[in-house]
Amino acid sequence: MKLSLSGFAIAATVLMGAAASHAQDIKLGVVAGMSGPGTSYGIGIRQGAEMAVNEINAAGGVKGRKISLVVVDDASNPAQSVTAMQRLASDKVDVIVGGWGSSQVLANMEVAERAGIPYVVVGATNPKITTDKNKWTFRVIPTDSDQAGQIAEAAVKRLGMKRIAVIHDVNDYGVGNRDVFLASLKKLGLEPVAVVSYQSNDKDFTAQLSRIAASNADGVAIFGTIPAAPAIMNQARDLGIKARFIGTGGLANENLMTLAPKASEGTVLTTLFHEDVDADATAWSQRFVKEFSGAAQPARPILAAYEYRAIKTIVAPCLASAGTDKDKLRQCIGSFKGRMFGIPGEVSFDKTGQMQQQSVLVEVGRGTFQAFKGK
Repeated sequence: MKLSLSGFAIAATVLMGAAASHAQDIKLGVVAGMSGPGTSYGIGIRQGAEMAVNEINAAGGVKGRKISLVVVDDASNPAQSVTAMQRLASDKVDVIVGGWGSSQVLANMEVAERAGIPYVVVGATNPKITTDKNKWTFRVIPTDSDQAGQIAEAAVKRLGMKRIAVIHDVNDYGVGNRDVFLASLKKLGLEPVAVVSYQSNDKDFTAQLSRIAASNADGVAIFGTIPAAPAIMNQARDLGIKARFIGTGGLANENLMTLAPKASEGTVLTTLFHEDVDADATAWSQRFVKEFSGAAQPARPILAAYEYRAIKTIVAPCLASAGTDKDKLRQCIGSFKGRMFGIPGEVSFDKTGQMQQQSVLVEVGRGTFQAFKGK
């Protein structure tokens, strides 16, 4: 069932593993774009939450208490994301795990901070999200500072690029990546041959790509998301641009290959999850794809992995030890330290609520993301 609120869909409270919600159930909120430009990312977040909660409830819940999943669609829009977060606060959820899009999270996190609700962000990378001012907001994915710096180093040292052009979205995600990437290039002794921008909803990139074509670039860094990124790739190839594409986590979406099957080949990017990192990641990915293979939407494992791991590895154990006392729950989440499948080494949160971890480099090949094995 769906209700209408300010022009966007609010998903009804869904009780996993039971026919109706009970007062003693734990309410876990999820906010993400189930419509709008972030739909393919939001689907993955929802799928990861559903898989984690199904497993927890099937195993008896958290100390006998079932988890009730409250999924709210923010339409991938910052203003509507604030309203969506207000809805979760009004519903008195115990904890929130989700959030896609830096502009959306920068807007909605203020609601969670004021309401005093622990909020674990799984899909937004702008460095401004995690600061010393945070009390209730945590983030489990690498920031633009980590990813953009890593892809700059890979472009120069591993791919041998010497003439790099940049095309970026003007939103918080695109600008954040651009700034870090350009600073990293400067440290490596390079200046970009072209820097152009676009609006998230643009469809024609001819003017920007013409400038890149004239720059004779051997590499093009795209800092944006679906659907603009694959459209840029297709139009670049149509204009005769042969430069290799590089990017960060915004491109790590299965729709990249669907929408630009030929143009995306050879793209190198940082990603948030890859099943080849370790055996546990491989096993989880196989279970995940099997579970959602017959679903209305295709399986979206990348952000699903972060949502699933955040719930199963951090939030559920903290609910078991701290209960739903929000301050105790916040303290427990912030003190997490341990291993998570698909992430090399041990991870933990710093004093700003940012999880410290390594990101993974992948290359698009034959319609899939493959672990990058370049020099």
